[in-house]
Amino acid sequence: MRTAVFIRPFLVIGCVRRVNDVKILGIVGSPHKDGRTNRLVTRALEGSRKAGAQTEIVCLVDYEIPQWSEGRKKAPEELDEVVDGADAYVLGAPVYYLDVNGLTKDFMDVVSMPNSNGKPALGIAMAGGTGKGLSSALKSIYYFFFCKGLRGMNPLPVSRFNFDKALAEAYDSGEELAKLSREPFRKTKIEWNLTERISHHFSLPFMNYDIVDEILSLAEQLMDTSSEKGLNIEEAKRDYRKAKELIEQGRKPESIIHAVRAYETLYY
Repeated sequence: MRTAVFIRPFLVIGCVRRVNDVKILGIVGSPHKDGRTNRLVTRALEGSRKAGAQTEIVCLVDYEIPQWSEGRKKAPEELDEVVDGADAYVLGAPVYYLDVNGLTKDFMDVVSMPNSNGKPALGIAMAGGTGKGLSSALKSIYYFFFCKGLRGMNPLPVSRFNFDKALAEAYDSGEELAKLSREPFRKTKIEWNLTERISHHFSLPFMNYDIVDEILSLAEQLMDTSSEKGLNIEEAKRDYRKAKELIEQGRKPESIIHAVRAYETLYY
């Protein structure tokens, strides 16, 4: 279950902007335009429009994005322009082999965002299949936010187990993102110092997750959605609680077997 959106109290200089003066850019990292990642980003932008913001969406597959290499490390100029012109971002990426897909990674490697300092951003990771890789993909997205000086808001981890629920959460997050964009961050890069950036980054959910935490998170998603499927919920809950108890006692390696049992009991 996701926690409430954490909003760090930032210094704001200048007038508060009207919501309809800001533009939220949705960036779809999936090569499938009609896939789940696009649906999630689109839903978040619907929430932003509900809050009065302007929105735009780009699909990275429509651009020739080079891999980073010496002498060839720039995104297409038209993509750089639309990215730099936004006041906030929704970046959605599918999970391939326990991390973001290559198209999204290439974008993160080469895009230029000279005016990104302090702009708010929402990251969405979409994992099909087993669901594994959600936390590492979110970390990649949010390390990108960190490197670019963006203010990440609470991440949205999505698997096929919680997809319908996540669509509603994406809408709410998009609405919140528009509200955050009303009061643009005006610190200089010196004032928005490394200590503050690191502190904010690690205050966000999932940034300190390892594979055990991820498996338990997926077990939570399955427990939320498996009750109607006739699966052994109580058995999974017992293992889940035992794993949590062992972790609280500082015995994480011993928790692994229970975390895996909770997940595998309900996996479908």
